[in-house]
Amino acid sequence: MARNITRKIDRLRERFSGGNARFYAFAAFLTLVFFMGGSSRDDVQSLVLLRPLAVLFGAYALTCMDWDAWKGRTFPLFIALALAGLMLLQLIPLPPHVWTALPGRQIFADIADLAGIEQPWRPLTLSPSRTLNSLFSLAIPISAMMLYLNLDEKRRTQAIAVIITLAAISALWAIFQLTGPARSPLYLYNITSHGLAVGLFANRNHQAVILTATIVMLGWNAASRSMTAKQAALKLYSSIAIIFIIVPLIFITGSRAGLILMAPALVTAMILVYFGRHTIESQPSARSDHTRKKLLASRRLTLFSSIFLIVTLAGLSVYFARSLAFDRLFGDDNVEELRSQLVPTLSKMMGDYFPWGSGFGTFEHVYRIYEPQELLKPSYLNQAHNDWLQFPIEGGLPAILIGAAATVWAAIQFLRLTKDWRYSRFTKYTVIMAAMVMLLFLAGSIGDYPLRVPSVIALFAVIACIFTDNMNAVQRNALKART
Repeated sequence: MARNITRKIDRLRERFSGGNARFYAFAAFLTLVFFMGGSSRDDVQSLVLLRPLAVLFGAYALTCMDWDAWKGRTFPLFIALALAGLMLLQLIPLPPHVWTALPGRQIFADIADLAGIEQPWRPLTLSPSRTLNSLFSLAIPISAMMLYLNLDEKRRTQAIAVIITLAAISALWAIFQLTGPARSPLYLYNITSHGLAVGLFANRNHQAVILTATIVMLGWNAASRSMTAKQAALKLYSSIAIIFIIVPLIFITGSRAGLILMAPALVTAMILVYFGRHTIESQPSARSDHTRKKLLASRRLTLFSSIFLIVTLAGLSVYFARSLAFDRLFGDDNVEELRSQLVPTLSKMMGDYFPWGSGFGTFEHVYRIYEPQELLKPSYLNQAHNDWLQFPIEGGLPAILIGAAATVWAAIQFLRLTKDWRYSRFTKYTVIMAAMVMLLFLAGSIGDYPLRVPSVIALFAVIACIFTDNMNAVQRNALKART
């Protein structure tokens, strides 16, 4: 009896930790994140459910982990854990004489002295609740990475298809939003850009950045390896057809950042389609000169036709005055003017709190101390709209060092890629795709804060792992070729 129960438990464990179960868990978690984590605000009600689910999915990933399979692939995960460790350090209470000696704390010491209040032990962060919230928010990207690291090699490629599918759903959702009223139930968040094509997000800029990244992924998917010629043709033409839908949608979204980032995204997609042609051409049955020439001619025709149609679609969007993004790019924009006026204030904040920072998540509260009188308005600023400055303001020198470590690591990977370029026929194009997607998110962070959105940071984290995996594959191929 006991043996039968043990066997049943073992079978159940194998079923829930098998390859299919791990992939379904990854896909289910990303789906939940996209539908419940499209806003950067910390008071969104869906986070009450999403974050505990992230912890549960993370616990599942740990129970299924295979450390041998994780070896050499965990650098992005360590970066996220380093940020979590920094946030924990910011929450440790400090003695009054230490806390008051920190940069930027004198004003609080003066207030306490004037009020006759004795200074208590306080953590480094100026808003412990906001820093604790930032710490909990990391559960989502960390769980996403762990779930991806548990996937086998075949399902890692399928993970990209899951991301493309979710992004396409967001695009389709945006189209339905445009066909309904401005206060349609299709808008998932109370504080959002009503009447605009925001998709599964609360902010049109975040939707636009995701769409530009999807263009790059679709360019990669159009030329990714297929088992038959029919599958290759289906992936090629369906990917390009979706790009045709996304391009005018970015114009209609009204995001200046989306319009600017769309240009490098389209160029990268076209390069991947044209040069990354590792479809049926890689199969032995298609290696005759006649077949190669035929496929090459077909790819050229598709490429140039796509360029023509995309330019035509963009022109029609502008001509029919449906391009809010185009109008904002060349017109006056009060929001953009405000962002440029904020730079001196943000620079002063960064200097005043250097080297320890004000604490992650504290920007909204700290900015009120520095807010210039001429910028006072009925609305308030919840983020700096420039993560390249807000990150060191909140995290100080330790955050800068963590970011520098990630940058140096990425630069080393690119140097290795250039060295091993000729040894990898197919994998290098996946590396380019992943790198470009991350660069688009980082570029979008110059004038906004897309990486503070749970779904975007989860996608960024998974793409960083995909980049790592394929760089490792490039190096293995190069080593085999040399030996």
